[in-house]
Amino acid sequence: MDEERISVGARLANVLAVVIFLVAMLALCFGVVAVVSPNVVAGFFPAQPTSTPLPTLAPPTIAAVAVIPTFTPTPTTDPLQPTFTPRATATRGLLTETPTRAPTLTPSVTPVLPSRTPTPTATNTPTATPTEGPSPTATFTRSPFPFTKSPDSPIYLRNFANTAGCDWLGIAGEVQDTNGNPVPPGQFRVHISGSGIDERRAVGSAPAYGPSGWEQFVFDAPVIRSYNLQLETVSGTAVSQVYQVQTRASCNENLLYFIFQQNRDF
Repeated sequence: MDEERISVGARLANVLAVVIFLVAMLALCFGVVAVVSPNVVAGFFPAQPTSTPLPTLAPPTIAAVAVIPTFTPTPTTDPLQPTFTPRATATRGLLTETPTRAPTLTPSVTPVLPSRTPTPTATNTPTATPTEGPSPTATFTRSPFPFTKSPDSPIYLRNFANTAGCDWLGIAGEVQDTNGNPVPPGQFRVHISGSGIDERRAVGSAPAYGPSGWEQFVFDAPVIRSYNLQLETVSGTAVSQVYQVQTRASCNENLLYFIFQQNRDF
C-alpha cells in the first residue's frame, strides 16, 4: 500500500518537472525571438495609443480703438449768433372714430309708361318706275281640231331612213293618239304643199318612222324652203290646222321631223 503511494507521487513529480522544463524552453525561445526580430514580438502586444497634441490657440487680435477728433472752435471776426431751431416732436394722440352717416334710401318713383300709340311716320311713296314686265304667259286655248303638233315639232335630224345621205332633203313624221301610241294605218293622210309641191301621203306608208310613219321627198340637197303641213282624214276632212315649216341647208339637219298628236276624241 505504501509502495503504491510512493509510485503515484513519483509520477506527479515527473509530470511537474516536464511542465517546468517546457515553460523554460518557451521563455528561452521567446527571448531569442525578441532579440532577433522585435517586430514579431511587438505583434503579440497591443499598440500603445499615441497622444495627439492640442491645437495652439492664436492670441486674440485687439481691434484698434477709434480716436474721435477733438473739435476746436475757431474764432471769427463776426461770429454769427446761433439760432434755435425747434425740433419737431411727435404728438401721440388718441385715435377717435369719426361717425359715418349711414346712407339713406331715397324712394324712386317708377314712371308708368303710357300705352304705346303708333305714331304715323312719313314714308316715301314709291313712284312708278317703268320696268320690263314679265313675258306674257301663253294661255291654253283649245284647238278646234282634234289633232295638234307635238310641243317639240319640228325636229331637225340627219337623214337616217335611206342611203342617200346628204343628197336628200325630206319631210317626215308620225301621228299619235291621245295615249301617245301610233294611230292605225289607213285612217289619215298628210297634205304637204308649198315651194312647188302639192302632195298627200298616207299615214303608215313609211314604216321606217314607225307604224304611223309618213314621208315626203322635197329636194336632192339641203336647202332652205318653206312648206305647209295639214292632217286630213282619208276622205279629205281637215283634222288639224295648217302648220308652216322651213327646211335647213345642213347635211346634219336634212330631215324635218313632224309629229301630229290627238288631243281629244272625235
